[in-house]
Amino acid sequence: MNTSVRQAVLQAGRALAVPEAVTEALIRRLRPCVYLCPCDEVPQGARPAARALGLPHLPEDVEVPSYRPHVVTIDCAAIPAGVLDIGFPADGHLVVLAEVSDYDEGDVIYLPAGTQTVQRHSQRKSHDSFPLYAVPGTTAPDDLHWSQVVEGGDAGLAGRVTKLIDEVREIPGVRWRYDIQLGGHSRAWHNPVEERGKVLFLSIPESELFGDGCITLVSGTREQIAERRYDELEFDVES
Repeated sequence: MNTSVRQAVLQAGRALAVPEAVTEALIRRLRPCVYLCPCDEVPQGARPAARALGLPHLPEDVEVPSYRPHVVTIDCAAIPAGVLDIGFPADGHLVVLAEVSDYDEGDVIYLPAGTQTVQRHSQRKSHDSFPLYAVPGTTAPDDLHWSQVVEGGDAGLAGRVTKLIDEVREIPGVRWRYDIQLGGHSRAWHNPVEERGKVLFLSIPESELFGDGCITLVSGTREQIAERRYDELEFDVES
């Protein structure tokens, strides 16, 4: 977990008079992530970590449906090292093509560093591309309850832990949770990937650009992700 986020959680727990052992139990329920955010939300001079929308750049011999739009290309070397708790490439690029409205279809294509690419045309109208920047964050399960981090306890402690859980969701560093998210807990409305034995690889948010009214979740097993078996990942659109 990002050190500053961890310290913020500990400080919030102390302010609420929550025993530190209980706060630590809560921290163990959290999972780190990286948010890919627009440039006006990060310090000036930061290195772009991804390019959203526009046309994809791929090797000429890679076959992809021309109707499937480019969502994002991630510069893996620009993702902070040691933050994510899933296997993620240290270099190269990940190209994500996906239907983000009505169809559970998509591709995640890994390009090793130095791969020669060309701009690929599409049958779909494409928005202008724009840069995204990496911001470490943390996520909590949507169903996290005080009873999962403390056994027994009086009503007062239960109330303070509940308030701490609420505050964790608003700690600086997680306010970008509606941008593209790498790793962490999924924010599914109906069918969390964790309930199917999967972990979140990335999620594409509900937005006018990425899919108004829809969240796209890309998931797989830890082994599939670590071994870069990206063709086996599942795309789920929630609307």
